[in-house]
Amino acid sequence: MSLFLQIVAVLICFGMFFGLFHEMKKKRLSESSALLWLLGVIGLLVLSCFPGILNWVAGLLGIWWAPAALIFFALVVIILIIFFHTISISQLESQVLELSMQVALLKDQNEEMSHKLTDMNKGETA
Repeated sequence: MSLFLQIVAVLICFGMFFGLFHEMKKKRLSESSALLWLLGVIGLLVLSCFPGILNWVAGLLGIWWAPAALIFFALVVIILIIFFHTISISQLESQVLELSMQVALLKDQNEEMSHKLTDMNKGETA
């Protein structure tokens, strides 16, 4: 890897760090969601600074083409992100269901109280 490409990769990693922290500061990205992204960026930063690590890891895993190891790790990170987002979506779905049930019960109680008040007002006027 050329020195220019290493510098560009490191700058991109720092840009990603800045973007992640900026989004967390604006509360558009939770800390738990950002954790995997930060780990991925740290991994890319390490590989950008020390490109020989990728060849070493590929050799350990028995992968003959080092970029295939990078693609493998990128897929693992993406799958983990999707998995955690799926968990979050499932939790939000159950919370929405619970809230809709509570709203329905509150509407029913509100209508019941309205009918009682109407009946009481009719009784007072008669």
